[in-house]
Amino acid sequence: MAIRVRSQWHNRSDGAKSPQQVATVIASLIWRVAEEKVSHMQQEKFQIASQEQGFAMIAEYLAFLIQYTDRFVYGRVDEDYRAALIGAIAKRLAEILEDNQNAFLGATPGGYQAGFINTLNERLADYATFDYENGEPNYPQRRFLGGKVLELMPARDQSWTIDQVVEIEIPNALALLKKGLSGLFSEESGTFG
Repeated sequence: MAIRVRSQWHNRSDGAKSPQQVATVIASLIWRVAEEKVSHMQQEKFQIASQEQGFAMIAEYLAFLIQYTDRFVYGRVDEDYRAALIGAIAKRLAEILEDNQNAFLGATPGGYQAGFINTLNERLADYATFDYENGEPNYPQRRFLGGKVLELMPARDQSWTIDQVVEIEIPNALALLKKGLSGLFSEESGTFG
């Protein structure tokens, strides 16, 4: 499955974009990338036996990609804008995830958002302990995501899960996200003009 990456605004004459406007675009991109990673693993014959398992895997990818986005925009925008942007992305992704969970799992009292936000907060604290090398998450950080996905997999797939995530899924996910972010945060895009 090919993902179309939106990397420029259609109307550049609108001036500077608010964090909420930019967050909507980035959240949509992050969601599609995370969903595609889980779908690709299923196509590669990894067993995803339930909707709950699939959504838990998506949530792990979302957390990883949010922290990558935060790191990517660091230094490209001022700190207030960055904080508002990352908060708006997290909020929008929690809404998208809950909408999809409601559609496939059914509504639940209290909803699904709080569970995702708790997971996100835990993962962001975990990811803060890792380093970046040349602007990319280092191997231990990638392996950490692989380990979180591994915890969700049945025994038959566990010997290959980390390799699949680290060597195939993460590089592709980062390439797609970086393409979109690079376009949105380039001087030519007019995003922050």
